[in-house]
Amino acid sequence: MRQALFVSLALVGAAAHAETIKVVSISPLTGPKAGLGIELRRGAEMARRLYTPAFNKFGHSLKLLPLDDPANPTRAGLLSRVLQGDQCILGIMGPQNSGVTNTLATALKVSPIAMLSPTSTNDALTGNSWNYFGRVVAPDRAQAVAAAQYIAQSLKSKSVYVISDNTTYGNGLTTVMQDSLKRLNVSVAGYMGASTPEQVEDAVRRVKGKDPDVVYYAGTDVAGVPIIKALRAAGIKAPFVGGDGLYSATFTEGAGAAAQGVVFSSTFAVPDKLPIAQRFVAEYRTRYKAEPNPRALYALAAMSVMLRGILNEVERKGGGVPTREQVITAVRKVNLPACAQSAMMTCPNLTGAVSFDASGERRSSFVYMLEYGKAGGVNLISSEAVDAAQLK
Repeated sequence: MRQALFVSLALVGAAAHAETIKVVSISPLTGPKAGLGIELRRGAEMARRLYTPAFNKFGHSLKLLPLDDPANPTRAGLLSRVLQGDQCILGIMGPQNSGVTNTLATALKVSPIAMLSPTSTNDALTGNSWNYFGRVVAPDRAQAVAAAQYIAQSLKSKSVYVISDNTTYGNGLTTVMQDSLKRLNVSVAGYMGASTPEQVEDAVRRVKGKDPDVVYYAGTDVAGVPIIKALRAAGIKAPFVGGDGLYSATFTEGAGAAAQGVVFSSTFAVPDKLPIAQRFVAEYRTRYKAEPNPRALYALAAMSVMLRGILNEVERKGGGVPTREQVITAVRKVNLPACAQSAMMTCPNLTGAVSFDASGERRSSFVYMLEYGKAGGVNLISSEAVDAAQLK
């Protein structure tokens, strides 16, 4: 009888502090970049389902709120007001794009909320002393270094024409690329931004005039389509090497035959090439009737780390709901080992071990060199572990 009473009291206590805990995913859900943004939302959904039972044990309801930015930094002000207006929101997974991430993180500085981006790679993001910001993806400088080495060593190129799509992402990546090429004694034949039809035409003329060994492009999948098609239509056969913005069905479908042979660096693992991620791939296919983009896997990782940090604080407080400040500290302290092969989807960090340095950079991550084959298939050329300390 006394045991039953104690159990009843424990349940009453749990119910007394049972609350709704909310986390947010921010990515483009409308507009031309919605394809990749939906991948982030799906990865976040999978992480929420994975962690819901653990929160339910403490009587808490775990809610995911997908917010649309549509890859537009000007929406950050509105988003910050939405986030600040709901104190049940303890963490943010996203945004997808570096420009939106920078603007939103700046807006949240007066009243921070823990943020983890799965895809924002701009180097400067971890140089702002934001203790509330981190990312699970390697920065631009890591993939630019790997791509430059591939161009110099594997392609044995002597000259490269560099093109950006005029975005924060494209400009940042091409800046590091040019520096990396120069250190490897590879000549930069020219550089320009191309995001309008007129600029694309101008870029093709300039590339044709310089006749470089390689054309390097950094930018989004959408902007990359007219560039590669225009280059090939002009008879320019130089290898086309790009950044991870090209890792998208939008690019392969839009570019068609011109996409074949395109090589790109990626801070994202190819899910179906990772043995440990096969259950993730199978679950994704079953649930969404589609093939997962690697960004979904990294969104799963980012949201899982966020939820692990929140859960650590819930456990530390005996079931109580942590403050936003406590979550910020807890997320930065998360240290997850790489998954064992047998763990599969029961392990949230399928992209490898996750921990953060003082700036919010992931301590160890990977960069992959990939190539598009026929019908948009992806071939793995090489992979390289990147130590964040070596990129400082």
